[in-house]
Amino acid sequence: MPPKQDDTQKILQEIQKVTSDLREEIKGIKDDLRNEMKGLKEEIMGNINEIKKEQKELKTEMQGAMIKIKALQEDTDKLMVKDKHLEKRLTAVEEASLMAECKATERHLRLRGIKESLNEDIYLMISDNIAKFMEMNSEDIYESIDLAYRVNSIIATQRNLPRDVVVQFTTRKLRDAILNKGYRDDLIIDGNKIIILKETPRKILRKRREYKEIVAFLGKDVRYRWEFPEGISFNYNNERVKITSTRQMRQFLEAKRKPEASGSQEETY
Repeated sequence: MPPKQDDTQKILQEIQKVTSDLREEIKGIKDDLRNEMKGLKEEIMGNINEIKKEQKELKTEMQGAMIKIKALQEDTDKLMVKDKHLEKRLTAVEEASLMAECKATERHLRLRGIKESLNEDIYLMISDNIAKFMEMNSEDIYESIDLAYRVNSIIATQRNLPRDVVVQFTTRKLRDAILNKGYRDDLIIDGNKIIILKETPRKILRKRREYKEIVAFLGKDVRYRWEFPEGISFNYNNERVKITSTRQMRQFLEAKRKPEASGSQEETY
């Protein structure tokens, strides 16, 4: 039996009500989503603006840092230039000081190996023996000596060796004459061969010790000359060689030893 018209009407009204409620619910959901999206968008935009602000501040800080770094680099460059000038001036002062020391000792000789005796008269002993060595008058040599003294030495005392005698002559000419004769002939005092040395400042002697490797390489057959304030020059394979730094010395030795090393390897085959 078909439904009555009133029942149909009620069903339609119920459907309309459910539809209306759904629409309202959907509208509410859309509004909520829209509000959430708006809030999220505002939050995102706020974050983006904050990030942009931080980026701008960071960029400003980086620009400031770069300016400071550039200024610091400029100051560093100025300091390096200043340091180079100071280093040059210091080197010049040191060389001038060494030159003054060398000038002060240019009339000095150091005699090594002279026996010590109680109450010795160094002036008389030196003048008599130098006079015989140079074939000159003893009184003339005596008058040509300004100073004569023994040098205190811990090493000499520890090894029970006679202390060196330093003699200062009135002229460099006499000093050089004795030194040159010493290259050819032996100075004998009390039966002992005496070593005749130039009096050289300690700073220069310390520098010269750094070149002992090349001195050993040259051996006794190659004559060499010490350079001022440091270095060494000599003739090698018919060429004049002048070395003024330990770096140059190492380069020279490496270059000369390489052919020797390769030659010795070839002989082993």
